[in-house]
Amino acid sequence: MTTHRKLVARLVGAVAVAFAASMVMTWLLHDKMASREAYALIDSAIRDVEASIREKVDKRMIHQAIVVRDLLADFRKQEWWNDPDESSKRLREIANELGVDEICVADNEGLLTHSARRDEVGALNFVTATGQAHEFAELLGRKTEIVQPLMPNTLRGSMVKYVGVWIPEGGFVQVGARSDSLRRLSRSAVTGITHNWRVSGEDGFIVVTSAQGTVISHSDETQEGAQWTEPDPEEAYCKKQTIEGFPVYVVVPKKMAIVERRVLVGTSAFLNAMALIFAAFLVGIVIAAYVRSQLQAQREKEMSMAATIQESAVPRTFPPFPGERSIDIFADMHTAKEVGGDFYDFYFTGPRKVTFLIADVSDKGVPAALFMMRAKATIKGIAQTGCPIAEVITRANEALSQDNGANMFVTVWVGEIDFDTGKVTYVNAGHNQPIVLRPSSDEPAAYVKTRASLVLGAVEGAKYRSQELQLAPGEGLYLYTDGITEQHNGHADMFGEKRLLDTVADTLKSSPEFVEPTSSPLIATVLAQVDRHSGEVAQSDDRTQLVIRYNGPKPHAG
Repeated sequence: MTTHRKLVARLVGAVAVAFAASMVMTWLLHDKMASREAYALIDSAIRDVEASIREKVDKRMIHQAIVVRDLLADFRKQEWWNDPDESSKRLREIANELGVDEICVADNEGLLTHSARRDEVGALNFVTATGQAHEFAELLGRKTEIVQPLMPNTLRGSMVKYVGVWIPEGGFVQVGARSDSLRRLSRSAVTGITHNWRVSGEDGFIVVTSAQGTVISHSDETQEGAQWTEPDPEEAYCKKQTIEGFPVYVVVPKKMAIVERRVLVGTSAFLNAMALIFAAFLVGIVIAAYVRSQLQAQREKEMSMAATIQESAVPRTFPPFPGERSIDIFADMHTAKEVGGDFYDFYFTGPRKVTFLIADVSDKGVPAALFMMRAKATIKGIAQTGCPIAEVITRANEALSQDNGANMFVTVWVGEIDFDTGKVTYVNAGHNQPIVLRPSSDEPAAYVKTRASLVLGAVEGAKYRSQELQLAPGEGLYLYTDGITEQHNGHADMFGEKRLLDTVADTLKSSPEFVEPTSSPLIATVLAQVDRHSGEVAQSDDRTQLVIRYNGPKPHAG
C-alpha cells in the first residue's frame, strides 16, 4: 500500500513537473508563436483579398478589351484604319475614353498591325517575341482570354497590366494599363470590397487605400474616406502589399484575446489531439455534408427565383395587339440551364407607333435577372414619355451606369416603327445586327449593317444616335441574341452569323409568310436548326428571338 502511494505520488509529481516545464516553455515561446500565428493569419487574409481584387480588376480590364473588339468591325470600314499614323492617333483617343493606356491589335499571324503607340506598328510579332508579350500568342490558336497581373514592363520601364481577347476573324486585341490608370479604372469596383472582413475575430481588419493613402475600403466602412495612418508596431502586427496598384494593409492587434487564446488552445489541443481526432473527423464529415446540401439548396432556390423573374418579365401573349392590323409581332425565349439575362419587349409609344427591342445582360443568375428587370423598366419608362429613341437610350445608359456596383452591362437593339410610313427609327447599343426580311426581293434576307454604339451601363456620359430604315408592306425584321449564333457543336464550331442568314433566307424562299395568325414559322425554324447544329452539346446561353412584320398603313380593326 505504501509502495502504491509512493508510485502515485511520483506519477503526480512527474506530471506536475512536466506541466510546469510545459507552462515555462509556453511562456518563453509565447511571443514568438503569437507573432508567427498572427502573420500566418495576415498572409492568409492577403491571399483572399488579393484574389477578390484581381477578380474585380481583371473583369474590368477584360470588359474594356471586349469593347474595343466589338468596335473593330466599324473601325475596318473607316479610311483612317489603313493609315498607321491616323489609326494610332484614334486608338490613343479611344484608350483615353476607356481609361487605359495601350490598345493593340494583332493579326492572325501575331503581327501587331495597329497600336496606340505608332512606333510599335509592324515592329512587334507576338509569336517570335519573348517574355510576357509571347504569352499572348496563345490567343491565335484558342478562343479565350488572357490576363496578366500588374508587372514591370521592360520596354516601358513601368508597371503595366495587360489583357487580351481573341478576335473571331483571327488575331486578338490587347489592352494595357499602368498602375495609376488601373487604379482609376478599377477604383469603383474595389471600393468597399473588404466590408465586414475580419482577421481572427472582431479586432483584426483589412484596409485598401489609394496611392495617396486615402482609405477606399475598410473592414469598418465608417473609416472609408479618411487618411490612412499605419499603427504603432508596438501595438499591432501590420503587413502591407500592393495588389494591382492598390496598397493593401492587414492589421492584427498584439493583445487580441483571440491570438493568445489560439496559441494556448493549440498547446492544450496538442495534448488532447489523439483523443479528439476521431470525433473531429466524424463531425467534419457531418458538417461538410450539411454545407454541401445547403449550398445546393441555395443554388437551386436562386436559379428558380431567377427563372421566375425572367419568365414574368417578358410578354407571352401573341398576337399582342389583336385589334391592330398594321403590324404582326412574335417573340420567343428559351433559357439555358443557368438562368441568364435576355429579354425582349414591345409597347405603344404613340397612337400609331410601337417600340420594340431585344437585349442581353452580361451576367447570369439572380443578379442578371434583377439587372434585366431594372434595364427593362428603365427603358420602357423613358420610352413611354414620347421622347426620341436616341434620347431614350442616352438617358437609360445614364440611369443604368449609376450605382452599378456589380459592373454589369446590357446590349440592346431598340426600334420604333411608324404604322403610317413603315419607317423604323432605331439605336444599336452593342447588340447583334438584326436581319431585314424582304421576301419578295432577290435578296430576301440581309443584315442591317450599321455601326453599333457602346453597351448600356458601362460608361457614363455616352451619347447615342438613332438611324433609320424603311420597310415596305410585307417586309420585316428578325432580332436575336448571341445564344443563337454562338451555340457550339461537338467540334467547337459555332452556329454563326452566316449559317443564321442562310437559314432565314432559305425559310423566306420556301415560305414568304414568315408570320402566321398565332405564331412565327421563322422563329421555330431557326430554333430547330440551332438544336440540330448543337447535337448532343448542351445549350450554353439563352436563345431569344423577335420577328416583326409591317403590313402597311391599315386602320384599326376596332
